[in-house]
Amino acid sequence: MKCLLSISLLFTTHLLLAQTATIRGLVQDTRRQAVPFSTVMLLSTNDSSLVKAQVSSDSGAYAFTAVRAGSYRISVTGVGYGQGFSERFSISKGQTVTLPALMLTDVSNQLSEVKVSARKPLLEVTPDKTVLNVEASLTAAGSSAFELLQKAPGVIVDPGDNIMLQGKNGVRIYIDGKLSPLTQADLAAYLRTLQASDIEAIEIIAQPSARYDASGNAGIINIRLKKNRNYGTNGSLTLGLAQGRFYPKQNGSLSLNHRTKGVNLFATYSNRIARDWSFINLYRRQSGQYYDQRSETTTGSGSHNVKAGADFFLSRRSTLGVLVNGNLRGSESLTDGQTPIGPLNRPATSILIANNRNTSRRGNLNANLNYQYADTTGRTLNIDADYGRYTGSNNNYQPNQYRDPIEQIVLEERNYRMKTLTDIDLYTLKADYEQKLWGGKLSAGFKLSSVTTGNAFDFFDVVDGRDQLNTDRTNDFRYTERINAGYASFNRLFGKVRAQAGLRVEQTYSQGMLTSAQAQGDGNVTRRYVNLFPSAGLTYSANAKNSYALTFSRRIDRPGYQDLNPFEYKADELTYQKGNAFLRPQYTNTVQVSHTYAYKLTTSLSVSRTTDFFTSITDTTERNRNFITTRNLARQDVISLGVSYPVSLTKWWNVYTSLTAYHSRNRADFGQGKVINLNANVLSFYSQHTITLPRRWNVEVSGYYTSPSIWGGTFLNRRYWGSSVGVSHKVLNDRGSLVVTLTDPFNSQRWRGISQFGGLYMDASGGYESRQVRLNFTYSFGSDQVKAARRRNAGLDDESKRIQ
Repeated sequence: MKCLLSISLLFTTHLLLAQTATIRGLVQDTRRQAVPFSTVMLLSTNDSSLVKAQVSSDSGAYAFTAVRAGSYRISVTGVGYGQGFSERFSISKGQTVTLPALMLTDVSNQLSEVKVSARKPLLEVTPDKTVLNVEASLTAAGSSAFELLQKAPGVIVDPGDNIMLQGKNGVRIYIDGKLSPLTQADLAAYLRTLQASDIEAIEIIAQPSARYDASGNAGIINIRLKKNRNYGTNGSLTLGLAQGRFYPKQNGSLSLNHRTKGVNLFATYSNRIARDWSFINLYRRQSGQYYDQRSETTTGSGSHNVKAGADFFLSRRSTLGVLVNGNLRGSESLTDGQTPIGPLNRPATSILIANNRNTSRRGNLNANLNYQYADTTGRTLNIDADYGRYTGSNNNYQPNQYRDPIEQIVLEERNYRMKTLTDIDLYTLKADYEQKLWGGKLSAGFKLSSVTTGNAFDFFDVVDGRDQLNTDRTNDFRYTERINAGYASFNRLFGKVRAQAGLRVEQTYSQGMLTSAQAQGDGNVTRRYVNLFPSAGLTYSANAKNSYALTFSRRIDRPGYQDLNPFEYKADELTYQKGNAFLRPQYTNTVQVSHTYAYKLTTSLSVSRTTDFFTSITDTTERNRNFITTRNLARQDVISLGVSYPVSLTKWWNVYTSLTAYHSRNRADFGQGKVINLNANVLSFYSQHTITLPRRWNVEVSGYYTSPSIWGGTFLNRRYWGSSVGVSHKVLNDRGSLVVTLTDPFNSQRWRGISQFGGLYMDASGGYESRQVRLNFTYSFGSDQVKAARRRNAGLDDESKRIQ
């Protein structure tokens, strides 16, 4: 019966396809180079009405299937090109027509100057990702990349600086397609130095295919930096000032670009000089005692970002590119901390005073050499070689003085100094190939990567003002990781259904080696393993406005090197952090169904299960100390519903709304009464309203809200919300823009969470100078002649396409 049914379905499908026709073609410029991502429209010659529309592929190819017999004409438009039309043609039932390549003329060949004044939409939805255009948000001015992530659909940033997507942590962050190897704390610090003036867009890829690295169980967020697309010499200048509750901050950037027919040269510099204030309170009950720690931190910092590169157009089909970027950051911080200590329900018997001083320096340098080949038959080859180096140093002086309750008598004193040096070297070689095959598209490639990290930790007892090395608390941790990966994927269109399937294979070797005077049972841990990561998807285009998708993927998240270092890092006398050398990778299987209406309204429902889920756990040791470590739980289950919708209520009022609701379950049993059994129903909401006023004025109001949620494995967080309002005005013949923004006017961005795990109760809260007045000015100069820029990809990129 099943066999007969299958034959019947195949026969019926064949008959239906036989009643329609197929139209294929290419879009090229006058040099016969492909024009990707142009808008191709099939028009009826009877009344010039639109029959179908689509976007050309990377190779400039397009295809219309299931077309009724009749007379038609093709219309094509592309950014930087004039509109092109084909000759009229007729097709019959069952016929496949391949049209001559349609040539588009560069607008710079027709006009001395073409100014582009169109405003990008805040949100763009494509079949494989969602793009948040930062330039389209007024209140983004003066913000950091870390703050901008809060605007992205489905993204939540928790109080521990963990970035979550669709209710799951383990998101991998890319900068211009390059995977960042930084630890959570270092990554958050870097993203806070990256200014909105440097960022073009944030891309969210929740269900990566086999062409992407398998790492990142929650998906990928790629922060795409600006790159000028204009011919001639041009640039932009941005200056910003901000005033927080206590201290001022300033930022600036300068971008230059020179483009001709044969080469494109570009460079960008940006900085942030600031003094920032924050606070954190940790109240805990342990072994019949309470510890009420309260601290305030003031940090002075300066960061500098540089990016420079060149694209050489070797021929109509080949391009060679080189890119170098770097970041330098230095900071000095002072933390004033006091911890009253006493029996429960009794006055304090002593106070721990810990006024820490910390000096840190961080830097990174990345170099990329890339080659791209693309011909008119749909064959493309991309080769990338990358080298990245990250360095960091910390010098932390930590005095610990116990005094009587009125702080008059010193009861006990122990002072320490900790010096840390970190080096990371990253090498990557990557190649991707694509061609048409069997009526679809075959993609294949490989990636070889090697990471070596070194972490030297020197611990000193400070006695009578002199540093004395404590060899029992000093260590050197070296971590090496090599990943060899290969993939193949195939996709094909069957009428209104596009099917995609792929498989990625990754071989991983890792070794962590701890050298210390104090013997450690977990001082040398080596792992070798091979994993298969299948992915598949079906996309059904019901009509011009409605499309549905069903996807599946399996992904991995490997522990960060710092999470594997088994030595202790003191926060103060009673609190420290410790790595876990036996931490295992976590694996996630995700199924997602989604619906897109008019390429705007997107609704998705996903179900995922993560095995060996790892997260931060706050636990107790000895009688009065507590520590933070990362451990594997049994599993985490997440059900997530996401809705995002940009809509124009009127010509002058645009609204963007994003809503994510998810149910999360954490399960683990570590024995000795240390059981985790937490459930949370979480709602996260973001809305932005942009109003266009006469005389080049604009107003923007935005706000977000996150309901109580789970943080760090054991913490139940209270609600968290914030808002901002901004006003902008175009000046200097629309070349300049002035923006004034007030962030967090209600001073509501304060977090709080409560944990009860084992014998420890902890109430944690904190905040920073979230309420700020910001003033930003941007001025663009030079040529406005537009040319579509080459899409590029670096070897550390999860994406196979060239990311600008």
